[in-house]
Amino acid sequence: MSKDELFLFRRQQIEDYRNSGQSAETWCEVNTMKVSTLRYWLRRIKDADQPEPEQAWATMKLIDKATSVDSTPIIIRVNNFEISLQRGFEPTVLSAVIQTLQGI
Repeated sequence: MSKDELFLFRRQQIEDYRNSGQSAETWCEVNTMKVSTLRYWLRRIKDADQPEPEQAWATMKLIDKATSVDSTPIIIRVNNFEISLQRGFEPTVLSAVIQTLQGI
């Protein structure tokens, strides 16, 4: 029996159980099924019958860094070299670069 066939078979059994009006224990005893199996398939079929959640798309606004006030660079000139710094630069890296340039 394929997975699809098993699923349809179990779906029919669950439908029979629901229509029987019997308790899970009584129905399982008559139909030679473990109560744990019945409960498993009740959950599985309930989950399968739940509609898929709708996908929502996020919107994003892109800011052109060339025109953003926060992106205006700081320019440092050392000897014949020019260093352009953006917001969030590492001061220790800048210091090391300046020391290197001064030695050239």
